[in-house]
Amino acid sequence: MEEEKDWFKEGYEWALKGEYHKAIECYDKAIELKPDDAGAYNNKGIALYGLGNYQQAIECYDKAIALKPDDASAYYNKGNALYGLGNYQQAIEWFDKVIALKPDDAGAYNNKGNALYGLGNYQQAIECYDKVIALKPDDAGAYNNKGNALYGLGNYQQAIECYDKALDNNPGLTIASQGKELTLRLTAEREKPGAPAKDVETYMLLYDKRFFEETIEGSREEDREYYDNIYIQSLKILVHLQIKDDEREKYVAHYTSSKTANILFFDQRKEEDKNNNDNELLPRMRLFSVTNSNDRQEGKTLFDYLFDGRKISQQAEKYVAFVACFMFNHDNLNQFRLYGKKDGTKEGTGVSIVMNSNFFCQTSRPPLPMSDKRLVIKEDEKSPLYRCIYIDPDTNQIVSVGHRDDHTFYKTKEIIFNYPEREDCIAAMSDEITNYKKVIEEKRNKVIGLMEELKKMIAEKWNVLDRRIICDLLLNLRYLVKHVAFKEEQECRIIEIKGPSDSDKKNKPRCEEDKRFFVDYRSLKNCVHKVYFGPRAQGMELFQNRLSFEPGFEKVVCARSTSPLA
Repeated sequence: MEEEKDWFKEGYEWALKGEYHKAIECYDKAIELKPDDAGAYNNKGIALYGLGNYQQAIECYDKAIALKPDDASAYYNKGNALYGLGNYQQAIEWFDKVIALKPDDAGAYNNKGNALYGLGNYQQAIECYDKVIALKPDDAGAYNNKGNALYGLGNYQQAIECYDKALDNNPGLTIASQGKELTLRLTAEREKPGAPAKDVETYMLLYDKRFFEETIEGSREEDREYYDNIYIQSLKILVHLQIKDDEREKYVAHYTSSKTANILFFDQRKEEDKNNNDNELLPRMRLFSVTNSNDRQEGKTLFDYLFDGRKISQQAEKYVAFVACFMFNHDNLNQFRLYGKKDGTKEGTGVSIVMNSNFFCQTSRPPLPMSDKRLVIKEDEKSPLYRCIYIDPDTNQIVSVGHRDDHTFYKTKEIIFNYPEREDCIAAMSDEITNYKKVIEEKRNKVIGLMEELKKMIAEKWNVLDRRIICDLLLNLRYLVKHVAFKEEQECRIIEIKGPSDSDKKNKPRCEEDKRFFVDYRSLKNCVHKVYFGPRAQGMELFQNRLSFEPGFEKVVCARSTSPLA
């Protein structure tokens, strides 16, 4: 005869192995045999959390709490799930409930501090981390997190002291050594004459020491400072290209084939494609090597601009750039013609997957805090989204940076329906477009100034520096610069740089059917706003029906493209 406790134990063992789907099946059987088992609901919630299904996890925690209102662990776990959803204020309320029941719970103070940190309330976060340290004086994670919060307040010397204490307690704590290194670099950069204080922190967060050191390896010591300045200048440009914190640019579209869309939304990943501690079964979007681009000038335009036509080898020596492309226009006829051709014959059979800002890194903050070990909060790594730069090689001028076209504002029906009169709506849209254009023009002008400075820096040492090293240092910027002929695409991109040090990692670059070189990024779950089907794409109704049964995609709406295609 089946015993509830046996299923509970088996579910627990599967969860310890990271086999969360199997764990959930066991907990469901335990609940079926004993519907009032608060522990089974709580542990099922933990397994769902491990899969990234935070909302479903919360539903289980709520059932556990209803059955056992004095169970601090269910409160704690619900706080973690709310944190995972980005609902920091609500998470704080549940961590406070834990503290009310267990005033000496260091984990609750730590994760409450993390939620306060997520809200930017660094001083209050520090108070929480201090309570953790008072309860657990040797907690390296708490010292690291306090260092991050001090960094956020601009108290860099105190931050370094906390990172040192974290490393004293745990010399192998990589995140603390990285935080210390970043803070030291930032302090040094701020001391440079003429450094704009408000921008320094932002672009130094992008500084990759390993990439820099490996790229300049073998160069002359006296040239090191020049290479460093060139690399930092490229990061300054990236800061002004990053798309974030603007509701008008909240959604961007990725064009692909119907076949790929079905895989991304519905297929389960192969066992060999899973990363360690990654139990998300949906396939991840892939970033492909730029060698697969349909633009034969890809990567060349930047150097033509910077080097004034002087020919050099442009092949990256040690690193490879992987990209994913997105468009500001979600329903574009030319993109449907270019992408998603079925069997290489028919045009317009692909789809446009409209992504929301959850898919990209939106902040420029200090390193992420560590969570309490009882239930590790997996910080989902995201990459920034950058707008492209368009250059006319005939005039060597920066013509534009990627942005929304005017007509995309008028197609935003949610805004139109807020106005009773069409004329009022059009007037409001006209004002919105004018303001947006001013912002884009300011970005363009800032990028022009920084690019001209970069050009001068290179020209001054043209006969001294190794040009191949310069090309490699600019790899992060190189594939954001495109020929003006592609301006109508209004493109933005994710770019990840991989090198020799990444070869031993689980998510190392791989080949797709021996044709395309790629790395995995992340799944689309909870990141899709809408899906447009091309004028000739089939199966939209079935696709929509399937979405309604897929966790993380239930609210996604499918629509037929309005673009004409005979």
